[in-house]
Amino acid sequence: MKSQELKDKNLPLSGVKVVELATVVAAPTTARMLCAYGARVVKVETLGGDVMRLAGTHEMTPYEDDLNPLFTIHNSNKEFISINFKTEKGKKVLMDLILDADIFITNVREKSLVRNGLDYESIKKLHPRLIYAHFSGYGSKGPVAENPGFDITAFWLRSGPIADWQTEGSFPFLPTYAFGDMATSNAFLSGILMALFARERTGIGTKVDTSLFASGIWCNAIGVVQTQFERKHLNPIPLRPTDPFNQTYKCKDGRWIGIYCNEYVEDKEKFSKLIGIEEIIDDPDYATIDTMQKTGVIEDIIRKCNDIFLTRTAFEWREYFSANNVSCEVMMESQEVSRDPQAIENRYVVPVTFPDEKETTVMMPMPPIAFSEYDMRDYEPTGHIGQNTVEILSSMGYSEDEIKKMQEAGEVL
Repeated sequence: MKSQELKDKNLPLSGVKVVELATVVAAPTTARMLCAYGARVVKVETLGGDVMRLAGTHEMTPYEDDLNPLFTIHNSNKEFISINFKTEKGKKVLMDLILDADIFITNVREKSLVRNGLDYESIKKLHPRLIYAHFSGYGSKGPVAENPGFDITAFWLRSGPIADWQTEGSFPFLPTYAFGDMATSNAFLSGILMALFARERTGIGTKVDTSLFASGIWCNAIGVVQTQFERKHLNPIPLRPTDPFNQTYKCKDGRWIGIYCNEYVEDKEKFSKLIGIEEIIDDPDYATIDTMQKTGVIEDIIRKCNDIFLTRTAFEWREYFSANNVSCEVMMESQEVSRDPQAIENRYVVPVTFPDEKETTVMMPMPPIAFSEYDMRDYEPTGHIGQNTVEILSSMGYSEDEIKKMQEAGEVL
C-alpha cells in the first residue's frame, strides 16, 4: 500500500511496532491481525523462509511468490526480513529489531530461545517495557512442554473434540487445516492487547503466554465440564429421544438443514403449524420433551419430520423458516462461502488480485472485526523471502556496503 494511502487511513494501532519470529499459522496470524489494524510488523524468517510458504503443496493451492493466497491470509501487509540469527551479526540485527519494538511475538521453543539469549528473562533486562508474546503447543510447564505441538495434535486430539464428535465406527473426521490455529490466534491477540493496554497505564511490559492445548480446552470447555458428571461421552448421543425442533434434517435436494435453538414448549404451536403437524399441539403425549421420551412418541414425530423435510429443498426450507422467524441454516460447503452474498456484502471476504501472469483474483477472508471510527488495511499479496531485508536494514542505519557483505556472508538474505 502506498504511504499516502496509509496516512489517509485512521488505524487504531498506528505507531505500534511488532517483531515476529514465528512460523506456520497461529502466532503469525496474531501478528497479521495487529498489522491489519495499523501496527508495523516486521516478520523475521530464516534464510529458508517460513514453511507456511509451501503449504499449498499439501493443500492444493498455488504457492508461488507472486500467487500464494494461503501464506497471504496470515502475513499480508508485513515487512519481510530474512536473517541467520545463529551468526553473530545476524543475532545483533534481530536483537536490535526486538529492542526497538513494542511487541515481540514468537513460537520458537523455550530451550532454543534460552540457548540464543532470546528468552523473556534475558530480553526483559534490556527492554522492560516490551510485550513479549510466546506461543507454544502445550504450554511452558509439564511433561510434554517441549514436545512439538500442532493444530491437529495439541488443539484437536488432546483437548477432546475429535474423539467425542466422531460417529462410532467411522474414521475420525479431520478439521480444516489450521482451524484450531486460527481460533487460538484470537485469544492470543486478546492477551497481547490487554498487555499493551496495561503497559500504557503502568509503563510495565510483560510476558504473554498461550498454547494450542490451552485454547483447545477453552473452546471445548462445556465438554470438559459436562463429562465430569453423568455423561462421559458426548457422541454418539445417549440412546434416548431428542428434541424434534433442534435437529438436522435431510431435504429434497440431498442437502441438510439444521433447525436449532428453538424452545419446544414455547414454539410447539408455531412450529407444528408451519410444517403441518398440528395434531401434536393439544395431544398430552407431546406436551413436553420429557413426556415424549416417556411415551416413546418422539420417535414417531422425528420420523414424520424426516418425511416432511424431504418434500422441499434445503434452501426452500431456509427461506420459509427465515420468513417466519425460525432459527435455521443450510449446511454449506467451504467452497460456497466465497460466493455467499451475506459474506460479500459485509466484507467478510474480499477480492484480492495477485501479481502473477494471469492476475488471479481470490476471495480472501478478512479479519473479523470492524470499527465505526477506525479503518483496516487492505490486503497486500505477500512476496518472496527477504523481500524487505535491504529496506529494513537501511532504516536501521546499515550502509549499502555493509548489507551486501552480510548477504555474501549468509547472515541475511
